[in-house]
Amino acid sequence: MLLALPVSALAMPAPYAGETPWTGAYIGAHAGINQSSASGLNTENSLAAGVSGGYRLALANPTASPIIIGGDVFADLNAQATHNANVSYGSNVVGVDLMAGYPLGDNQALLPYVKVGLGNLQATGDLGGNDIGGRLGIGLKYHLRPRLSIGAQWMSQDANNINNDNFTVGVDYTLPMG
Repeated sequence: MLLALPVSALAMPAPYAGETPWTGAYIGAHAGINQSSASGLNTENSLAAGVSGGYRLALANPTASPIIIGGDVFADLNAQATHNANVSYGSNVVGVDLMAGYPLGDNQALLPYVKVGLGNLQATGDLGGNDIGGRLGIGLKYHLRPRLSIGAQWMSQDANNINNDNFTVGVDYTLPMG
């Protein structure tokens, strides 16, 4: 009996009353590992964390597993790591991403997606400067509750001779409509 309570708290509710769970405004946070390298320096890992907010909408009838598109703004903070030649640097990145995904499952709870975007990368530590560069990534989200989802994603960006690959897990909260 006691084991049934935690399982039922995370269980997905019945299909969403004729709508996909992936539409509307949302806010989120994520954390993970940043793999960075710069011209002439080796690749090192450091901690990464960030926040995002955006809006998603369905391109077709929401009950027929529509294509989901959306956009978000984000801020990522990547901690400093010491590379060869005793160079220590990290980066802060802010920007916008566009996404497209296709929900899977009976209740559309799983959302694999792709992302493209632009980010303004500002190097910190021993490296200086900032540059706008393209971003590319993939991810997978799962709806735990009608407004709460968890996910994992990989995002890559090259800017100012710095390559950032972020591998993160996070949580999103879809804001109530109306």
